[in-house]
Amino acid sequence: MSYRIRPMRKLLVTASLLLWPMWLSAQSVPRRAPESSACHVFLDDQNIWTLETLEEPDGNTIPILNIITFSPGTWDLRPRQIHIYNREDQEATVNEFSMDTGVPGEPYLMKYLAVKGDSFIGLDLLGAFEDFVEPARVVIDLGEDRFQLQVMDCLDFNALAEKIDRVNFDSPNIWEDYEVLQIEFQGEKSLSPQE
Repeated sequence: MSYRIRPMRKLLVTASLLLWPMWLSAQSVPRRAPESSACHVFLDDQNIWTLETLEEPDGNTIPILNIITFSPGTWDLRPRQIHIYNREDQEATVNEFSMDTGVPGEPYLMKYLAVKGDSFIGLDLLGAFEDFVEPARVVIDLGEDRFQLQVMDCLDFNALAEKIDRVNFDSPNIWEDYEVLQIEFQGEKSLSPQE
């Protein structure tokens, strides 16, 4: 199954989605991580996960989840494996995934997704997110792994996205790009608790 990322709303794809002036990344100094933010990231040598919450004009909050995997394999992902917490440690209800089909107003809705290795995908999360415009914590369970995304200031997040967008993912050694662009690992990975 091929995946289509919603243009201008998805992050970390080969096309430029977040164009920031070059001087911003050169001059930006990482800020202390906020307690809560609309921007969260996990990044290591095998995975990049981002979650960004957007507030729509009608007041609805839409979390956008982007997944990039570099290792081979296939993993089941269901809404219950995505945990979004607010500052009161309440968990949002994620009901299903929405994928842009390219036809306005006709997204593809699903309650299950096969995440394939060496690929990327972007999804909107559907559910109850009224008090989750700036989540305090985002945790995602996939296979045997638990990914705790790092809370980031959105300016730092956008600067990181701009750097990642410059990585040549077709290169046999993308880690050289990580080093040149000074991309550091973010977030924490641990074993997922058994259900």
